Amino acid sequence: MFALDKSRVCRIIQKLEPILAKVMAISKSKCLSQEEIEALIVDATEQPIERPKKGQKPYYSGKKKCHTLKTEIRITRKGRIVHVSKTKPGSVHDFNLHKQEPPLPLGSRAFVDSGYQGLDKLHKETEIPYKATKKKPLDREEKEYNRALSRIRVKVENVLANIKIFRILKDCYRNKRKRYNIKFNIIAGIVNLKNGFAPA
Repeated sequence: MFALDKSRVCRIIQKLEPILAKVMAISKSKCLSQEEIEALIVDATEQPIERPKKGQKPYYSGKKKCHTLKTEIRITRKGRIVHVSKTKPGSVHDFNLHKQEPPLPLGSRAFVDSGYQGLDKLHKETEIPYKATKKKPLDREEKEYNRALSRIRVKVENVLANIKIFRILKDCYRNKRKRYNIKFNIIAGIVNLKNGFAPA
């Protein structure tokens, strides 16, 4: 339609990505207001990739049973994305990925899933769901707590669903892995704009 071959389109996209990132991407040095840091919901997401030709093992996710890339996002109670982590291979545990990122702001309350067991030792104001065992099933109060926590954390699941509307972050990722993070950041910024939050 536009008399352009695929290679030229790719070159144009590579030139546009840094420009678009300056406007839309989530800023690393962003200052959050007191209201925004009072509560942060944290979660990690994985995306399948093609099997790497070299160094396959670090990218293999036992959870997804395929090779993946993993990224963590942090959002406010209102649903604004305020932090996108560096992308890591799929074998990296959620908690280990979190520890490689800047620590949560002091005074903030973090809402996380069971993949972040141990975060409460690093950040006291952390809400983690109770886990049942064969010898000790959850009692009524613990089940109620888990349900209440799920009602708060559903916000981050909705934001991740908005991110994965974009097929480049939904289907198997087939582009160069070193440019994955900039694409994720740009799309996170677009999702913020879609949800009514102006770019920083």
